[in-house]
Order: sequence, then C-alpha cells, then structure tokens
Amino acid sequence: MTTGPPIGLARPVRGVKVHSRQTLGACAPTYGRVELDFEPLPAGVDSSIAFACTASPERAPEYEESLAVGVLRELAATDAEHPEARRGAPVKARVIVRAMSWHWVDTCEMVFVRLGALAVREALRCVAEDREPQLIETRVRLSH
Repeated sequence: MTTGPPIGLARPVRGVKVHSRQTLGACAPTYGRVELDFEPLPAGVDSSIAFACTASPERAPEYEESLAVGVLRELAATDAEHPEARRGAPVKARVIVRAMSWHWVDTCEMVFVRLGALAVREALRCVAEDREPQLIETRVRLSH
C-alpha cells in the first residue's frame, strides 16, 4: 500500500544488472538483460527514464517501452499485478538505461516489464542496505 507523497532517492545507484535466462525446451520467451543507473532528482521533478544504451542485437522500441513501464510503475508503487511486492511510498528517480539485450525468438514485452521492476527493487535495496548492486539472475515467469 502506498503512503504519502513520493520520496527522493537518497543516493545514486549505478550498474544495476538484471538478467532473465532463456528457458531451454520451453515455449515461453523469457530472455532479457538490462543494466540501469538510478540517480536522485531535485524537488519538483518527476521520475523519468532515458535510453543512453547499447542494445543487442539492435534497438527494439517495444522492449524499451515495456522496460519503461516496469520501471516507472515500480517507482510509483502501483504494481497491481504483484501487490505483495509494494514497498510503501513512491520513489522519485532518474533512470538511465546503459545496456539491454534481447533475442528474436526468446523475448517478449512482459520480460522487460518484469526486469524493470526487479531493477528498481534492487536499487532500493542497495540504498536501504548501503551496498553496491548485485547481479540479479532469474527466469521471468510469464504466468502466475
């Protein structure tokens, strides 16, 4: 449940890496990789996401949009799909995408929505625990 106005990110968190592995032999497209930086914002500025990245095999606007949805939804603490993952108050941050990777067959938009949410959660844990980011390796589930 969200409480109060958005709070600012306490410090920069750079190099948050999230990787969803391919599920070999399965039909579900689960592959994706992202690397994001999170920066505090001055008062009165809304959260944003910028793509200053390399994309492999090439840029994919539909995956960029899906990543932005996952990041901004998680920062706003409005993830109705996974309400147990809510942190409390919304957080304001500038997010810079440094790298992303996808596969022609083994990727779909939902993978990047979930990778964005996982990256935000890791950045917030880094601030709360005063540590550097750890690589998050997972296999994104597309069904409940």
